Amino acid sequence: MASHLRGKDRVSNYELMERIFRLRYQVFIVGRQWSLPSTNGLEIDQYDCPEAAYFYDQEDDGSISAHVRLTPTKTHSLLADYFPHLCEGDNTPRGDTIWECTRYIVKPSKKSRDRNRIAKAELVVTMLEWCKANGITHIQTVIDTVTYPTFVEMTPETRPLGLSHAFGGGSDVAGGGDCMAWRWPVTDKVINDIRRYGGLSCPSCSEQNCADNAHAA
Repeated sequence: MASHLRGKDRVSNYELMERIFRLRYQVFIVGRQWSLPSTNGLEIDQYDCPEAAYFYDQEDDGSISAHVRLTPTKTHSLLADYFPHLCEGDNTPRGDTIWECTRYIVKPSKKSRDRNRIAKAELVVTMLEWCKANGITHIQTVIDTVTYPTFVEMTPETRPLGLSHAFGGGSDVAGGGDCMAWRWPVTDKVINDIRRYGGLSCPSCSEQNCADNAHAA
């Protein structure tokens, strides 16, 4: 399963964090062409705060194959600061027990449908179990709208916070596209849904049943 590190421990884990920030630079600035702050090939922003939690997985050679950052929305919310229009009705982007995931990356070295699902599930389950242990009731994120069905496939508990909107000039502009926000409750059901999605074993059911359900999806 994936590991985690708190932002307050960044200095004592500099080499690991440098690999994470360098991967983010390659994925989001070079690959996605997003206009983000960077220094010496490292993508670091104001949400890389001491309160942040970083969840990651590594290959045998030490390269980072999966990563997601989690921040408390009460003080550090990309959604609230830059995309409040993605929240409609009674949905509010900040809350004492709502945390926000950003910089989601899954790039296993061995690429296949099953390996990708396993890598996603291992990363997300580790994050959700940490949230549950720390009294976090919901997590939310801003995503490319086209990827929304993937998260619904992980769990039907995925709830949109509003409609999709263009960002960065829209899909016809380099670095632009369409985005939306969604939220998950941090519950055993969601955790077990994602375990089944990745074919991981669940405490409440047999490993074979999880795998059968995942392959049938």
